[in-house]
Amino acid sequence: MARGIDESKMPEIMEQLDAFTKPQRNIYLTICADVFSAAFAPGVSSPQPFCLQPEIVLKLIKHTIRSGKVISVDVAEVSPRFDEDNRTAKLMAIIIFAIINTHLEVGGHQTSSFR
Repeated sequence: MARGIDESKMPEIMEQLDAFTKPQRNIYLTICADVFSAAFAPGVSSPQPFCLQPEIVLKLIKHTIRSGKVISVDVAEVSPRFDEDNRTAKLMAIIIFAIINTHLEVGGHQTSSFR
């Protein structure tokens, strides 16, 4: 799966993401920690060495949030007992922070929330 997702293909991937999000009324976004390479997210039940880089995933997440259609976000597949130096927890915290900031950038209000 990660084989086809790299920085050189981002314009094409963004177009595909737009084609998917455009007809959707609402998007429920789940971020599974095991999609990241084990170097960045060792705290999962099934770590993978050749998965996605956080920078790429973060660009895709922000792009999706900017569609204005994301109504809910959750994080899954984090396993603290396997998390070396809390790397996975820290990565997920950075991603959650970026999601909130992007939501606020596109017109979200501090008092509003995802449904």
